[in-house]
Amino acid sequence: MSFIDGLGKIVKGVGGFLSSNTIGSSLAKTALIGFALNKVNKSIKNAQSNVNIQQSPITLNPDTTTSVPVLYGTGYVKGSVTDAYLEPDNKTMWVCITLCEKTGNKIDGSPSYINFQQVFFNGFKLTLNSDGYTVSKAYDDEGNSTTDFNNQIEIYPFSGSSDNPVRITSESGQNYTPAYDLFPSWTTDHDMSDLVFVLIKIKYNPEKNINNIGNWEFKLSNTMSAPGDVLYDYMTNTRYGAGIDPAEIYSQWRA
Repeated sequence: MSFIDGLGKIVKGVGGFLSSNTIGSSLAKTALIGFALNKVNKSIKNAQSNVNIQQSPITLNPDTTTSVPVLYGTGYVKGSVTDAYLEPDNKTMWVCITLCEKTGNKIDGSPSYINFQQVFFNGFKLTLNSDGYTVSKAYDDEGNSTTDFNNQIEIYPFSGSSDNPVRITSESGQNYTPAYDLFPSWTTDHDMSDLVFVLIKIKYNPEKNINNIGNWEFKLSNTMSAPGDVLYDYMTNTRYGAGIDPAEIYSQWRA
């Protein structure tokens, strides 16, 4: 049975419930759309799992799902490579990794913020120089340090748009340059609005085990973590949630 057939049975099962304008109807529609997109993305991933983009000396395995997660509270995110640029020297690669959506306001109307807390490369926790973006040292799980990545990698985090560079909270310095003035092929049209992402500059150096993009992971913390705020945001957000009018939520609650 195909996933389309499966989706059809689910729709038939809920019947006229989907045609109404209630809160439950909107949430059900969102769930069904998510179910379908998840199945489509898995099919694409399976079909293209052997596809590689290679520009010597760096190999890039492209993401094929195109989905952007929503993060509440604190968590570790790997993200998806959404752009890459190899400089003419064939040794310097720029990568954009999109991590998650920028979330909305809490119930009291105050905005939520997503902070970068830690960065990991190939299992090593990275620390930065005083400039806030050039890698200084790397630590393994046992606390042993290495300077192999020193001045070989640069990390530029952004939260919400290309115009909003942010600091990794464990570091003292930060970058203040917009993303479109850093990434070689970008213009001001690359605004990355409502996205949390990071630009990474990597210098090819096989002697220091830097011969590909590597595995990246980021510890992020969202100031939105209370269950009520999370549910409200997901119900009302028009980008990734159910898109319900807040007035409808209040009227249902009062009823």
